[in-house]
Amino acid sequence: MLQVQNLGKTYEVPVRESGLKGALSSFMKREKREICAVTDLSFDIQKGEMVGFIGSNGAGKSTTLKMLSGILHPSKGEVTVLGFTPHQRQHEYLKRIALIRGSKPLFAPADLTALDALHMQRIIYDLDFKEFSKDLNRIVDWLQIEPYFKKPLRTLSLGERMRCGLACSLVYNPEVLFLDEPTIGLDSNAQQRIRHFLKEYNRETNATILLTSHYMEDVTQLCRRIMVIDKGRLRFDGEINHLVERLTPYKFVVFTLEHSSVLPTDLSGMTEEGQDGKYTMRVPNAQVPSVTARLLSEYSILDLNVEHPPFENTIQQLYTTEEV
Repeated sequence: MLQVQNLGKTYEVPVRESGLKGALSSFMKREKREICAVTDLSFDIQKGEMVGFIGSNGAGKSTTLKMLSGILHPSKGEVTVLGFTPHQRQHEYLKRIALIRGSKPLFAPADLTALDALHMQRIIYDLDFKEFSKDLNRIVDWLQIEPYFKKPLRTLSLGERMRCGLACSLVYNPEVLFLDEPTIGLDSNAQQRIRHFLKEYNRETNATILLTSHYMEDVTQLCRRIMVIDKGRLRFDGEINHLVERLTPYKFVVFTLEHSSVLPTDLSGMTEEGQDGKYTMRVPNAQVPSVTARLLSEYSILDLNVEHPPFENTIQQLYTTEEV
């Protein structure tokens, strides 16, 4: 579905000294500097995959999505999506993809109602009315946006606009979705609703989804595979579990002891005491079964849980590791 080979994007940006002298000098002779936003990206994505594409601000995520969707022309490399070259922006290609940006989920005039915006999409994409109605009913049911049908778009909250934006982008059944921060600024309930919808859409349509997000829950709940980009270069491409096992080969055993219990030295040395009598022990993966069995058999345990380290810790460690 997506094939990317040695993809790169370089921008020319004007630079000048500050102050009046710098402004006058720039007026007479403008100096420019090249900034490399993306460098030698290569990857393939198969039909039906949901892939997380993550990295820090300025890493090149949005630039990559814009090249894949055809908004930007690459400076070098080759890209094919569904057999098309994106920057040629062929009509048949644009009808089969969608780029959805959480910062601006709707591109319809603000005075239109949500239902008007959906019908505008039907006209733009020249959709059969019966097929459109069937697909619309399915998407409306998934996203629960019928209460907004008669409201002008400018009156909707951010979460409501995001759901309506998804509906407008998906009502023509695109085969490839590029999602740029789809849950940014939303509360936890709205984020969970969007995640649930994306799972359902992928399961029902087998659409291919490439997702960028700074919310790691978006990635861990939706994607098995992730690509991590850092300073324009691809640092990791593989399954989340593989990355976690390589960089954080331990788990946290969180338990609560009765007040009369005292841990021996070999266990207390790897344990931190928290609030309400809770203890957190960092245990290598291979030792988790034996440590938990010992705690349960030798001590009065009121409560015990085994937890994975926060995924943010793994990503942070990746940025400071030379090789994965």
